Amino acid sequence: MTFCRKVLSRIAVTLLVLAGAAANAEGPPTPEEYAAHVGGDASIVPSGQLKIDNYKMQCGHRPTVLDNQLDDYGAAYPGFLILNPKLMSRISTPVKLWIFAHECGHQFRGPDEETADCFAVQRGRRQGWLTPDGLEEVCKFIAPAKGDSMHVSGSHRCEYMRRCYDDSSIR
Repeated sequence: MTFCRKVLSRIAVTLLVLAGAAANAEGPPTPEEYAAHVGGDASIVPSGQLKIDNYKMQCGHRPTVLDNQLDDYGAAYPGFLILNPKLMSRISTPVKLWIFAHECGHQFRGPDEETADCFAVQRGRRQGWLTPDGLEEVCKFIAPAKGDSMHVSGSHRCEYMRRCYDDSSIR
């Protein structure tokens, strides 16, 4: 899936710039530093206050930065999530919610795409917003993604997500 790959390269460049600004500070850039760096109309939604199509979204205590300039649908950086509302407005509700949950999965499970995918579909199933039909919408969304040395193809990711969705032992 290209959205995570593209975003990671953009974030890497952004973080290099932020690293210079944050050289005197300890730890990674804050959501405020990220939003200030990207400028424009970037805004921060505090944890627990984000709504996507009337669904209250939460990723632990992490805020979400809304960045219309992000070159993908969503991204994760330690401590916060990033969403592009302009791109998100073009997709169905189950796909939007899955993207948020996928990026949240990176917060809790690390950088592996399949692990974040599984986290997202399990969360969606448990919370009731991801149905089998919604999972098929997600699969159609990621199906065009080509595999590379770090990612399996969209169709393989979808097979894995279907197994995760059906496996009640995975938390």
